[in-house]
Amino acid sequence: MTRPAALVIALVVLPLAGCAYYNGMWSAERLAHEARRQEAKGLAGEAKLSWARAAVRAESVIVRHPRSRWADDALVLQGEGLARSGACEAAAGPLRRALAVAGDDALRERAALVAAECVLRRGARGDVERLLAPVLASRNSQRRSTAEYLAGRAALDRGDPATAAARFARSVLPEAWTARIRALLAAGRLDQAAALVDSAARRDQNEAAWSAVLDEFGRTAGATAAADALDRLLARGHVPIGGRARLLVADGDRLRAARTFDRAAARYAVVAALVPDSVEAGRARVRAVLVQAAQAERPSDLDSVAVRLQRASAGLGGATQLEARAVQSQITMIRGEDTSEVSAFRAAELARDSLAAPALAAALFVRFAARYPASLFAPKALIAAGHLRPDALDSVGAVLRSSYAESPYTLALQGAPSPAFRTLEDSLAIALGVARPSREAFAAGALQVAPPRPGPRGPQLEPPPTEPPAARARPPAPPGERRPARVRRPGEKPPTRPEERP
Repeated sequence: MTRPAALVIALVVLPLAGCAYYNGMWSAERLAHEARRQEAKGLAGEAKLSWARAAVRAESVIVRHPRSRWADDALVLQGEGLARSGACEAAAGPLRRALAVAGDDALRERAALVAAECVLRRGARGDVERLLAPVLASRNSQRRSTAEYLAGRAALDRGDPATAAARFARSVLPEAWTARIRALLAAGRLDQAAALVDSAARRDQNEAAWSAVLDEFGRTAGATAAADALDRLLARGHVPIGGRARLLVADGDRLRAARTFDRAAARYAVVAALVPDSVEAGRARVRAVLVQAAQAERPSDLDSVAVRLQRASAGLGGATQLEARAVQSQITMIRGEDTSEVSAFRAAELARDSLAAPALAAALFVRFAARYPASLFAPKALIAAGHLRPDALDSVGAVLRSSYAESPYTLALQGAPSPAFRTLEDSLAIALGVARPSREAFAAGALQVAPPRPGPRGPQLEPPPTEPPAARARPPAPPGERRPARVRRPGEKPPTRPEERP
């Protein structure tokens, strides 16, 4: 080949190679941009897929052009894509190499941010501050803001909410606003957290973030404070309609658990009107029935509850239908007129533990003690009624002292030695098919037992035999006495073949 010809080929091939490299990097960057756009819209699953594809394209560029001037960019993008697609372990290698070899400050800072985020996901907080230190002093405001946010998360994880709140305050990321509210709540600064809701509502519309914030409000400040915060969020924020419905249902559940029934019922009614044909609406209608059930005072009050539940559950499916059926079954058992002692006691416990109807449960426990005064469990029923109705504790105590002074339950309640207590609890547990409570829990007022579970009752109640019954050897018969032949069970094979029999 002549020298002019070789020169011509080189002039043609080299630009083509550069063009191919540029196209590969452009494709990786385009996928990363799409992933960020999807994250902003809350499309987490789609974003992870785009990040994974971006990592594959970036890796291809590194493999084909390891010494090009864009190799460092591709290395950082590969680490970002792997980490944000959920593969932090696979991202560790590219990120470590990028931190070591990247000659550009911006690339090293990007790698450090992603590496710090992976460390936080693993719960290993030791390296976070080392990774973030140079980025916290970055001239780039966006990367510096992200570093402040990650440093705040690290501080919150290590139990320093005051430092976390200060870090979050220096970040302009939308998620830093809701994180700052959680930090303030954890620090006990409830007024400041409540005052921040209005500003945060305009900046962060992430449903999951607000769900965590409202749960934290409920735990630290109470259900009413959480409901007030939700009202301010819905008035000033732009949460999508589906997210609004889910947040309202969760708030109704918090209010119902706090026995703030009017406001809980109003939450459920709003959801049923807001998205009438949705799963959330069906769930809200069932939960509204539970509000009514929780206020029942006598078994007859459940008649209208059962009718309303049947109407509310019409056309439902999935988990909501299963929930409705379970509640309907509980109501049927509580309303039943079964005269058995076990069923009567179970009905009272269902009213207390499943329907969360203390007045009804107290009435059923009192009825049990009146119907079965000689029952070993009558004192337990009276004590349970007294805990549900504190105004009746004095009268309950008088009855226990006069009629059941020697009962193991009375003795346990008084803290006196009661060796028979565990035996009685074992008997009740076997009858109800549940695990028994401890004596200490009983004395502390935790009278309920665990919910029924299928299958064996557990080794502590019915220990399995050490060997199968059929394998146990029978003792030899006395001399001169013929042992009767063992009767075979239906379908059991004979021990000998027909031709071997006499």
